[in-house]
Amino acid sequence: MVRAPLKYLPLIGIIFLFAIIGFFLFKADYKVLEDIVAQDTGPEGGFGLKNIHYIQNDPDERVKWVLDAEEVKFSKDRQTIFFHKFRLKLELENNDSIELKGNSGDYNKNTNEINLRGNLIGKTNSGYMLNTENIIYKQREGCLKTDNQVRIVGPFFSIAGEGLEFDLHEEKLIITSHVTTLIKQRSLL
Repeated sequence: MVRAPLKYLPLIGIIFLFAIIGFFLFKADYKVLEDIVAQDTGPEGGFGLKNIHYIQNDPDERVKWVLDAEEVKFSKDRQTIFFHKFRLKLELENNDSIELKGNSGDYNKNTNEINLRGNLIGKTNSGYMLNTENIIYKQREGCLKTDNQVRIVGPFFSIAGEGLEFDLHEEKLIITSHVTTLIKQRSLL
């Protein structure tokens, strides 16, 4: 039998002590999380959280998105996330971004769609502002869509109309109907 020299006994004791402390800390955190989930269980059987910061960064999707919300609730099957008082930032590969703020929304994991509602205000890093009541971000297609009234104001023009389709990858914007455009300060030629 190999005996450890006496000089290693304090080190072995410290390691053993840290292992015991780590075990109890891990067990305590698990119990606290378990209590929070049990406490926040809603009538649908889901649970909720406050002040979340969620990042979705899938290289295959070509768009990274970051969601900050004051309140989040999960459906019972955890396939739908409902959020209130939010900020959603969509970051494209070419470092362009659009930030949307609004009252409520939901993210469906099955369809990969984020439905945003309630006094939406959008802002791009190139200086354009967007206002509408409802917009859907279709992650698989990489586009924003709405059938509601839309107003976009930028450094050189403003545009208003009904319906919007914005392809984030192609950087192609279509206002579908009742379009009014105002070009500012520059000649077309």
